[in-house]
Amino acid sequence: GWHIECSAMAMKYLGETLDIHAGAVDLIFPHHENEIAQSEAANGKKFVRFWIHGEHLLVDNQKMSKSLGNIYTLKDLEAKKFNPLALRYLILTSHYRSKLNFTWKSLTAAQNALNNLIGSLQLATDKRQLTTNNDKKIRKYEKEFLSAINDDLNTPKAIALVWQIIKNKSLVSRIKKQLIFEFDKVLGLELNKVKPFKIPREIKQLTTQREKLRANKQFIQADVLRKKIEELGYILEDAISGSKIRKNI
Repeated sequence: GWHIECSAMAMKYLGETLDIHAGAVDLIFPHHENEIAQSEAANGKKFVRFWIHGEHLLVDNQKMSKSLGNIYTLKDLEAKKFNPLALRYLILTSHYRSKLNFTWKSLTAAQNALNNLIGSLQLATDKRQLTTNNDKKIRKYEKEFLSAINDDLNTPKAIALVWQIIKNKSLVSRIKKQLIFEFDKVLGLELNKVKPFKIPREIKQLTTQREKLRANKQFIQADVLRKKIEELGYILEDAISGSKIRKNI
């Protein structure tokens, strides 16, 4: 009955041939194979053009199940102060045909990566002029992104391309945002909601004071200012060129 139901609903609402049929990997046999057999026998036509079978999500290397008590909801994630989109980012870093092992450590890493991505977009402002080969660069990245997605939804490669764009110093900020916001229509990380970051005057002053202390090798006093800045909701990242400030999301 279960197999017949799916074939009947598919034919009624989607037609005799489907472009894409999704489902978990454990449905290949017997469910999807039965769907194919009965639908193609009934219609004499190809039932599905593309099958998308998602692998299992593991929790600490075990299958998620009620009996093991390792089932988590988005509310559980939010209760631990995680952004639900961090889970989406984590999922995007693994190909859907590969098992994904969920741990709180991996989710923390995903949230840090997402925060860094958001921070990079917030700080992505420069006054450089667009160059004549601008369109060529855009087309190159668009082609690479489309190639990754068309390669059996290779989202890990797509995410890697986003970071490649972020780190490309030859691209002006306007183009970086244009490309990433366009790609995010597929990735769904709500990056188009990111607003430009303006550093408050107080934070700028504290950072300048801290830089002077560091230059004078007064590291204990500099650490006190770092903690004060962090308490105000900002994070300092020290680099050779100076400290970078970002909002603690």
